[in-house]
Amino acid sequence: MQAKDVEFLLGRAPRRLDMGPAKYALRNAVVLVTGAGGSIGSALCRELAALGCRKIVALDHSDHALIDTVVMLREDYPHADVQEILCDVRDAQRLTACIGRVRPDVVIHAAALKHVHMGDRHPAESVLTNLAGVRNAVEASSAAKVQRFLLISSDKAAAPGSVMGACKRLAELYVHTCAHAMAAQKSPMRLMSVRFGNVFGSAGSVAQVFERQIARGGPVTVTHPDMRRYFMTVQEAVQLILLVCSAEPEDTASYLLDMGDEVRIMDLARRMIERAGAMNPIVTTGVREGEKLNEQLFDTFEQVEPSRIDGVSRIIPASPDITVSAQDITDLEATVRTISDEVVRHRVFALLDSRLGERASATG
Repeated sequence: MQAKDVEFLLGRAPRRLDMGPAKYALRNAVVLVTGAGGSIGSALCRELAALGCRKIVALDHSDHALIDTVVMLREDYPHADVQEILCDVRDAQRLTACIGRVRPDVVIHAAALKHVHMGDRHPAESVLTNLAGVRNAVEASSAAKVQRFLLISSDKAAAPGSVMGACKRLAELYVHTCAHAMAAQKSPMRLMSVRFGNVFGSAGSVAQVFERQIARGGPVTVTHPDMRRYFMTVQEAVQLILLVCSAEPEDTASYLLDMGDEVRIMDLARRMIERAGAMNPIVTTGVREGEKLNEQLFDTFEQVEPSRIDGVSRIIPASPDITVSAQDITDLEATVRTISDEVVRHRVFALLDSRLGERASATG
């Protein structure tokens, strides 16, 4: 999709970021990307190859997705040094062994379950991947003496109304807690997170769904006429990640790209139908589990400040006492395999509320 099409659909021009600092900082680095078979993970690998990164280690639990990324890299960037690792981030012992063998300079943790309604239907899976998987990746990276660890989070983490969002917020707080502990120990390892809006055109995104529905000639489905979301392009997302990874150290924080105003999903559907020259009807299907009509980029438990990167803000917990430990995650993980979905959901929000206070979430 061309930039002019994105500007028409999202109501803003894609942000162009200067990648010079990232190229300089990462050209001699070994970078490991978890979730390398996904839309963001594979795009990250591509950008790293274009920047001339010394070595790219692509890790994913899906052999099909992983081989697609590796074949693409070897065909498009034949001089790139690429290594694949077939591994599930939920397997702490194997993940530690794999990262320990590679000993990367940078770990970018993109592995996640990202669909809100699926996370609410299967909350234990959200805990095991989006929370325990993050703990596993951080601990494995620390053991391998990784210099920089970056967690890819979501705007669903702000005042979360879903299990997916709550797990993302808990993961952010865990990374923030570890970062402070590392700093106190004078460790050179730096940890940070990046909070995303919806990535326009990524696998399973609303734009892909609309394109498929338009091509079939049937109705285009919108969950609610007032549903709104923040969007960023895949290129914006990838460039933001790599710039944050390569920036001069600041106090630990989450980072957030200026994504402009929220986009009304009904308007997006109409624009995509118009762009295709089609006449598809639009039908509303109802809000799904865990979904909110409007997302927030930050909430009352956070402070927002400018960062050193143009167009990027820092999100900092309002109190240094807001922490999530590895033991908190381990205790939650130990229960979710054997209890009902409703109890899992309750315990996820109970842990978050115990850290942020009552009504920390939108619905929890």
